[in-house]
Amino acid sequence: MKKKIIFFLLLLITIGCSGDSHSFKSDDIFSFFFPKKWWNSLKIHFSKYEIVILRRFFENLKFKKFTSNSVEMFSDENRLFKHAVDEFIKSLDFNLDQKKTLVAIDLLKTFIQRYPNHEKIKEAKNILDILMKKLEKKDFYIANSYFLMQKYKSSLIYFQDFIKRYPDSIFKEKVLYKICVIKYKMADNKEKASTFFDSYNEYVKLYPNSNSRIKELQMYYKKLIRL
Repeated sequence: MKKKIIFFLLLLITIGCSGDSHSFKSDDIFSFFFPKKWWNSLKIHFSKYEIVILRRFFENLKFKKFTSNSVEMFSDENRLFKHAVDEFIKSLDFNLDQKKTLVAIDLLKTFIQRYPNHEKIKEAKNILDILMKKLEKKDFYIANSYFLMQKYKSSLIYFQDFIKRYPDSIFKEKVLYKICVIKYKMADNKEKASTFFDSYNEYVKLYPNSNSRIKELQMYYKKLIRL
């Protein structure tokens, strides 16, 4: 299901882009982008109707001059973009480590920097945005996993690093709230309690309408103020 969602997000941002059509039989269009074994294991997650849509998408993803008689497909910029797309496809499984995601990000950044006027620059930026959000979500899940396991020291390090790396993240409120909770859990003296107070004040200032969480944090505040 996660692979489906990511596939169709990519489909939505690129469907409709112009390009000369080229007829492919059976799974030929997929073998152009995928290792055969990888595609055979992946396609079981899609219905026949979805595979038809994906076929149209990947045909549309081909460059205008990607034909059997064109030398343009062998140009440096086209090969770089295709390499980046290949790495993006390999990184689709959210449960894998982020090595392939990081490789795809580096390739796309290189492509955007070298060829800012290329016809595929918009697609490259859209794919890069998807990968960056995927990386952000993965980093949040790693930090949160330590939180759920009550490994608060490790979780605090990861959450604080997360805020530095993604200051405008959609997860920011959750992260700052959990930092408060962690500091409360770890506050066994006045010095540590003061770090909770700092984080509490920051959270209340940024999210004054988060009533339920503020109410909970106020309880922690009252307990720690007695230390």
